[in-house]
Amino acid sequence: MPICDKEDKKDAPLFSAADFLAAKNINFPLPKTLIMAPCVNWGGAFSALSRKTYKLMSDIEIINDDLALMHNFSLGAPLCVVLAEMAAALGAENFILLGSAGALNENLTFGDRVLCRGAFCDEGTARHYFDGEYIPADKMPALCDLPVKAEGDTWTTDALFRETLSAVRHYDKKGCLTVDMEASALFAFAKARGLKASAVFVISDLLFGERWLSTNKNAQTVKALRALTEQVIRKFL
Repeated sequence: MPICDKEDKKDAPLFSAADFLAAKNINFPLPKTLIMAPCVNWGGAFSALSRKTYKLMSDIEIINDDLALMHNFSLGAPLCVVLAEMAAALGAENFILLGSAGALNENLTFGDRVLCRGAFCDEGTARHYFDGEYIPADKMPALCDLPVKAEGDTWTTDALFRETLSAVRHYDKKGCLTVDMEASALFAFAKARGLKASAVFVISDLLFGERWLSTNKNAQTVKALRALTEQVIRKFL
């Protein structure tokens, strides 16, 4: 059987995220909106704003009745969607991805913010949820007036070390401003489940031109991501 066959998508799964959580005796309520921040461990950075914490293959800070923050988990579409599935089973309905991304456009540089309009799928997880190449992000009120450098599409890949020059040029021609590793899968999951998902990226490396450029000051990216996360959180306070 081909992987992600169209007919296979119609079959009910052998078990759901709710089944998995029940088997592990995991049961706590999540607010409707969840910020997902892969590849950063905020530790106690937002402890003054949170009222309770949980562990679920990540760290979860309950900010208030409307918002939670999930952080300290690895990059990539599969884990992001596993966590989103479980979060949805616990009550989350709106997912805001705040992560780092590579710039495909010369008008972007380190630390710039890009609001994602939609994602071109070049990874495998989304294929279990939809059949198309492109999936739009949902509009979130909390992100509408957020200060950003640009708005545009992203290219989502699951092969970090196969971001080739030809691929960069291909997705640049399609209008993509960034490359990331989670967006298309999170958007596809949300669409399939009747939920909402959006994303904002901070530029951490540059892929336009003839070679890859990465900042040697990782603290710069982390600082920019923290400021972005705090701004979004404060919209819910």
